[in-house]
Amino acid sequence: MPLTYTLRAGDKVLHLILGGRYMGKRTYALKLYGEFANIYNLDEVNPESIINPGLIINIDSGAKNLLSREIEINPSEFFLSRLDILTQCVITGCEIGSGVVPLDSFSRKWRDETGKLYQILADKADIVDRIFAGLALRLKG
Repeated sequence: MPLTYTLRAGDKVLHLILGGRYMGKRTYALKLYGEFANIYNLDEVNPESIINPGLIINIDSGAKNLLSREIEINPSEFFLSRLDILTQCVITGCEIGSGVVPLDSFSRKWRDETGKLYQILADKADIVDRIFAGLALRLKG
C-alpha cells in the first residue's frame, strides 16, 4: 500500500518530483496528497502568478518563460527568492538534460539553467522522487 501524505496550511514541506514528460508525475502527486487547492501549470501561466501554491507543474517551463523574457534575474534566483512559499508545496519538472544537446544557444541555456534550478530545489527539498512509467524512486526524504 503506497504512503499517503496530507499537506495542511502551514506545513513546511517541499516535495520535488522529476521525470520525463507524461511519465505520471502529477498522478503520483495526486495519489500521495489528494486534491490540491491551488495548481499552477507553468506551461500555461507565468511564474510570477504563483501565490499560495499546492502543486506547481512543469517548473522547467517556468524557467523557459523567464529566460525567454530576458528578465534581470535567472530562474534559480527567481525561484529561490520565493522559497518561503515553495516550502509548502509539491513541484514537478520534466527531465530535459538527457539526449542530444540542442544546437541553438537559447535551448542550451534553458537546459543548463533548468539543471541548476533542479539541483538547488533538490538540495532545499524535504522529499525528492524520480518518476519513470508511473513508478517512483525515492531519491531523498
